[in-house]
Amino acid sequence: MKKKISFQGLQGAFSDLVCRKFYKSYETLPCNTFEQTIDAVEKNLAEIALIPVENNIAGRVADMHFLLEKISLKIVAEHYHKIEHHLMAKKNSSLDDIKNVYSHIHALSQCRKKILKNKLNPVNFIDTAGAAKFVSENEESSHAAIASDLASQIYKLKILIRNFQDSKNNITRFLVFSKKSMKINKKKKVITSIIFNTKNLPASLYKALGGFAANGINLTRLESFFVNKDFKQFSFLIDVESHPELSNFKNALQELDNYSSKIKILGHYEASPFRKEIN
Repeated sequence: MKKKISFQGLQGAFSDLVCRKFYKSYETLPCNTFEQTIDAVEKNLAEIALIPVENNIAGRVADMHFLLEKISLKIVAEHYHKIEHHLMAKKNSSLDDIKNVYSHIHALSQCRKKILKNKLNPVNFIDTAGAAKFVSENEESSHAAIASDLASQIYKLKILIRNFQDSKNNITRFLVFSKKSMKINKKKKVITSIIFNTKNLPASLYKALGGFAANGINLTRLESFFVNKDFKQFSFLIDVESHPELSNFKNALQELDNYSSKIKILGHYEASPFRKEIN
């Protein structure tokens, strides 16, 4: 029996494509929401879960930070994937027929110039694969979808324009979650992800992060987000280049603890080879 990897969306979603690319021996398990994607692992319906967290054009994925706050799973891997959006329609449709184009709001925004150029009406849909499925099941020949090559194959749609996105450099970062952390050689380049809340003291964030600089640890990501509705409490999400078992990391963590009211290590994982390409 094949191991399963859960993802949010229908079959043919970009997350599904990334699952199949990096975890070829796994069977993909579609889920309706990010919460259900995580629950699938917690309930032993899947071994691991893959979730997109940020895109270099659209920014961070909404709601993921709040999920990370309460999640019990550990991050065990990261993957970067180049997103290639394709304009697709039913086999009997031509580009001249198309009036409405359906897709996820991020996909529509990433193809905005091409949509305007082709004088199409953008219609927001729950996800890219769902849009492809909708177009395939709809009798209207004036409808098209923006989705992945995989979605065109699954829903038997014809690609009218390949690489419909405005930017060629459209990269999404995905994280993989599991119940258990992975054992990684300390000599490898490792990323550790941490969420923390600072104490209500002057310059607390500056002092909290100072321990990483003092211990020669590079900070590759820093984001803040509100943890309640009255905008009174901030949480911070950081990625650092260090194995959590190294002494300099432990020293930096102690300094972080001195100025934080809460610290949660989300996981550590081997740095993606893609990081070398962008450095």
